[in-house]
Amino acid sequence: MKKHHLAAVAGLCAAVVGVVLTPAAGAGGPKPLPQAQAQALIDAPAAVQSGSSTRAVSPQEALAAASLPGATVSVAPGLSLQQAVGLAPLPAAAATGSPVVRRLMVASSFTACSANAAWHEWGTWPYQQRITDTTYWCAVYGDHVTYISSSATGSGTLCGTDWTSSQLISGGVGYSWFVTRSRAGFSCPTVIPWVTLHPSHYEDIARNAWGSTSEVGSG
Repeated sequence: MKKHHLAAVAGLCAAVVGVVLTPAAGAGGPKPLPQAQAQALIDAPAAVQSGSSTRAVSPQEALAAASLPGATVSVAPGLSLQQAVGLAPLPAAAATGSPVVRRLMVASSFTACSANAAWHEWGTWPYQQRITDTTYWCAVYGDHVTYISSSATGSGTLCGTDWTSSQLISGGVGYSWFVTRSRAGFSCPTVIPWVTLHPSHYEDIARNAWGSTSEVGSG
């Protein structure tokens, strides 16, 4: 009798544990809010609004970035992709042509490449919207840029990304600096399935031939 009683108690305890744990294990993430509350969180300032990470990369990695989906690529006039990142000899025409062309075609051994991911965030959890501008560029160090590959991505918790774009808005190859504008549109659901909010934003990032990066605009 005692053994039977203990087995029954153990079985009851296991059942209780299962009942207690199942809801926690099956709990979902954050749920959409009513429109007014969702809009307030979408428009609120982010706790941390921006960040940036830069590293030196090999010419091979910089070249591979030209093939990334959605990448916007710029190359110095008269140079192939391989020449612009320093992986191939410069053309014989480097000794001729205009002063601008000759300047762009200085020895590739001086070319250095960098990668930077710069992000800006709007809103607060769970309605935050983040744009990340990922750019690879090569330059004759301290003189002029020879190659740029930029792409934009969007991310968030409840807000999905509808579209992204990346474009060069100032400077560029042949200059000692350049500015890219990354844009994204978002879809942020509310508690009503057919009511979705659609904020959009941009960030402007400046980079230079010394490998430096700074945010110069957002909205």
